[in-house]
Amino acid sequence: MHPKILLFLLCCFGLFIESQAFNGEPMPQDSTKEKRNSLSGFPIVYFTPETDWAFGATGVYAFRFKGMSDESRPSQVTLAGAYTLNKQVLLFIPFQLFWNEAKWNWFGEVGYYRYNYFYYGIGNDARAEDEEIYDVNFPRLRLNAMHRIFPKAYGGLRYWYDGYDITGIKQDGLLDSNRPTGTEGGTISGLGPVFNYDSRDNIFAATEGHYIEAAALFSNSGIGSDFDYTKYTVDVRKFIALGQSKKTVLALNAYGEFSAGEVPFYQLGLLGGGKRMRGYLEGRFRDRQYALVQAEYRFPLFWRLSAVVFAGTGGVGPQVGDIFSELRYSYGGGLRFLLNEEERINVRVDYGIGQQGNSGFYLTIGEAF
Repeated sequence: MHPKILLFLLCCFGLFIESQAFNGEPMPQDSTKEKRNSLSGFPIVYFTPETDWAFGATGVYAFRFKGMSDESRPSQVTLAGAYTLNKQVLLFIPFQLFWNEAKWNWFGEVGYYRYNYFYYGIGNDARAEDEEIYDVNFPRLRLNAMHRIFPKAYGGLRYWYDGYDITGIKQDGLLDSNRPTGTEGGTISGLGPVFNYDSRDNIFAATEGHYIEAAALFSNSGIGSDFDYTKYTVDVRKFIALGQSKKTVLALNAYGEFSAGEVPFYQLGLLGGGKRMRGYLEGRFRDRQYALVQAEYRFPLFWRLSAVVFAGTGGVGPQVGDIFSELRYSYGGGLRFLLNEEERINVRVDYGIGQQGNSGFYLTIGEAF
């Protein structure tokens, strides 16, 4: 049996789970509300074009602070690590803390990564034949301090820190020749406001509701950054249940990143990846401004199996108006296996196709959006 098929079958039987930290959203809530605390662990296996196969393990500790009721949202701290066949190392501790009956919500991540990324240049003229890989080690801190401002909505501050140590670039390649901002590595330290509204009926596989996040990040020497720039992000998702059973769903997503100032090349908007514009390697095109829209039609097959078809279009550019001068598209389909019925957690297998021979296979946990 082909190794990919064997590992996928094992995944379907619930032996593997990927940490929710990979998509940057708040982690799931503990469904066993009668327990004050719990500890669980899982192996990790997933596949993306950027990592190849990845293997590791994660442990999750769920608890409630003193004074919180048994019906209140539990806090969670996760310890996870993974090693990929591309010799990447990922060590991270995502966390989500609730107190005062969930009026306060602090979530984020502490981590360390040894990673390598694809680079094709900056802008719409980036050519496939110029592909190169650069290596980087970095500690990471992500902190979101949020307070409930009205039902289902939180506002607060976001702080991001990355200490980039670029350990290897291709000799006489694009990075070596053009030396864009950030080629020597450096510290990213940014602070700014964030707003989050979430009316989804489930954070893993929503059938109805909205998810909206808007944030601004100001990075400058006053807070320890080596670069002076500003980044604005917006992420809007809508889920529409079709039919009385709510098992068929139309999922819509609009996403944008808009930057100004001295932006290091690794903080530019990156088109592609396993969640946005599937079919392109992450960073196949990058620039200061980046926006996309995508849609996914999800429908049941039989037993725990379901399927999806998806399509999206997006672009990058130095100015916002340039995004629409050369829009790119991607499309594809995939299968879902319902791993956890109560939480609606799916094993996701997708194949995406872009333009000019770009394509990608993805095996992971949770929906793309």
